[in-house]
Amino acid sequence: MSFKSLEISAEYRSDECPNIGAYFLSPVLAESISYSRAVGFFSSSALVKLTYGLSKMLEKPNPKIRLVASPNLSAEDVEAIKKGYENRNKIIENSLMNSMLEVKDEFAFERLNLLCHLIELGILEIKIAVKSDGGLYHEKLGIFEDEENNYVTFNGSLNESDTGFGSNFEQICVYTSYDNPAWETYGKPIIKHFDDLWNNLTNQLDVFEFPEAVKKKLFTYRKDKYYLNIDELEEKRSIVINKNKPQFIGKFKLHDYQEIAIKNWANNEFRGLFNMATGTGKTITALMASVKLYNSLVKRGGKLAVIIVCPYTHLVEQWAAEDTFSIDFIVSYSDPKYKNSLNNLKMAITNFNDNIIDNFYFITTAATYRTEKVLTLLKEIKGPTLFIADEVHNMGSRLLQQSLLDKFQYRIGLSATIDRHNDSEGTQKIYDYFGKTIIEYGLKEAINNDVLTKYYYYPIVVYLNEDEIDDYKDLSYKISKCIKIDNRGNTSVSEAGKTLLIKRARLIATASSKIDKLKEVIKPKVKDNNMLIYCGTGTLKNSDGTNEIRQIDRICQILGNELKMKIHRYTARENVDEREDIVKRFKEKDIQALVAIKCLDEGVNIPSIETAYILASTTNPREYIQRRGRVLRKYEGKRYSYIYDFVTLPYDIDKKMLYSAKNLQIFSSLAQNEINRIKEFASLAENPSDSDKLINKIESLFDFDKYKTNEELLSWEDIDYGESC
Repeated sequence: MSFKSLEISAEYRSDECPNIGAYFLSPVLAESISYSRAVGFFSSSALVKLTYGLSKMLEKPNPKIRLVASPNLSAEDVEAIKKGYENRNKIIENSLMNSMLEVKDEFAFERLNLLCHLIELGILEIKIAVKSDGGLYHEKLGIFEDEENNYVTFNGSLNESDTGFGSNFEQICVYTSYDNPAWETYGKPIIKHFDDLWNNLTNQLDVFEFPEAVKKKLFTYRKDKYYLNIDELEEKRSIVINKNKPQFIGKFKLHDYQEIAIKNWANNEFRGLFNMATGTGKTITALMASVKLYNSLVKRGGKLAVIIVCPYTHLVEQWAAEDTFSIDFIVSYSDPKYKNSLNNLKMAITNFNDNIIDNFYFITTAATYRTEKVLTLLKEIKGPTLFIADEVHNMGSRLLQQSLLDKFQYRIGLSATIDRHNDSEGTQKIYDYFGKTIIEYGLKEAINNDVLTKYYYYPIVVYLNEDEIDDYKDLSYKISKCIKIDNRGNTSVSEAGKTLLIKRARLIATASSKIDKLKEVIKPKVKDNNMLIYCGTGTLKNSDGTNEIRQIDRICQILGNELKMKIHRYTARENVDEREDIVKRFKEKDIQALVAIKCLDEGVNIPSIETAYILASTTNPREYIQRRGRVLRKYEGKRYSYIYDFVTLPYDIDKKMLYSAKNLQIFSSLAQNEINRIKEFASLAENPSDSDKLINKIESLFDFDKYKTNEELLSWEDIDYGESC
């Protein structure tokens, strides 16, 4: 084949041809046996670009490449040359040496390695041109010859560089030696100009051989072997560079409140807290914010690294599986399938720092993030970095506060409940680091705007048995001995007291009467689907009064064995792959009900859940607010959600006169916590009046002002910040 097989235009201009290298240089080189090129300034990047499109040419017999370049002389260099000719060669050599910037990109390294071998083989020759008076030689022209002795010549502004090929606005005029009346007048003289240049016959110019010192420096890139088909390397390089160009590929439009959140965040110097109800799209909002920030920075020649931290492994997987964005996450946590994740992170950071890639996304659990290995790597990032904390309230814990790096310029904190329960210090740390709340979109707004499903709320009252009442009293007495009040009236509890509080909370969560009550309530619905049962973390006596059994195990026995329902537990025992399969089967109605403890509290997206039975709740509003939100996600065919909340009280509220003031005082904090949750749930329900009667009865039995104790100011929970979920 020859140049005549190609469609070659008379002119290439950036407004019509965005990449002259790809549309003109590469295809013409593929048909060439020789290439003569005069470019602007000499540099390592210019040499790298010289190899583009050479693969086909180098397959031909006796290929030949001639390159003339100019040193990038400073004004001081030019003045020094004018003052003393004897220093000229050294000044030019130093300029050329300085232009050989260190190359860390393995692909550019291989291209320079190829050039070294081409020089050794006599295929490539390089000469240097300068004006005789020390001025700059800045001519740009090129000559191609094919096997049939056809020529293509060009001149114009095009350089051998990334910016010349694609970023700058360039223009060249092209002439063919065949079928072109302009050849003799404009095209052919370019050949003579180059030959005169090469042979140092051009007036006002001095052309000399490539300095040995510079050649020696170039040959530091030489390897024993080289890639002849260098374009294969470029294809691999393109994959590395372009595989993680973050972009939104969803077919839906963001809600107005999501757009407002991103706008407010940008106006707040790209920092802030997104206080958004569970199920309103916090993940998508944060990822869209990251994409918009990335696009903004790249337009100005910048780049962006994104670090995302989630409390649990299932949330990491959920983020990484978000299919409305084209993002290639580096995922890391303690799972064998991610054993190379830190090596991948290290490579990404190196390439990011060397401007080989302009972005990467790293997502991990809080437990992995705060390890010394990960933090040490992240501290090496050089460039703009966005830090996103999912369920940001966790970042206020003492363990995680220490891992909040100041070097992360941009920040987003996500949660439906940002403030930490009874931890003002931890809460303040969150605001200090992430900034102010820039969007508040609560359940009420989400339900009213049809973003979440409307729901019915049914409080189901259960009572402690005599043994549980005695245990509660005993624990409460011991807890009272662990409470301290300082001179300012601040209340605190010792470590022993915290342990007792946890034990008492588990006693309430696993009250034995809940088992029979659940069986009674759920029995008419044994044929239904889309159910979720929340259990406590404690144990209870077997039906024969011996040994102990976990509450979740007993519930699974009743639902699966006795009621013959298709159920599956969703706990820390199930690994990520098993959970994905469980969720899939649940959506397909192969599983009627999920039985969980804590692993469904934060972030898990199973919108088909329609009915929730909450047997256990801590005193922390965050937990039960999240659990309510878990049921309210929109789903096709789902008109309403239904919440059955098991309310634990010590005594039958219809028998007020039977209880002493002392006993009522002991149980007042329990009743107060339960009534707080009832009020919260009922406030947004479709049937609030159904709860009013119960609320009035509890309030009439417990005079909370009269029985108020210091203990009501305390709360302690067994929150696991590790990877158990």
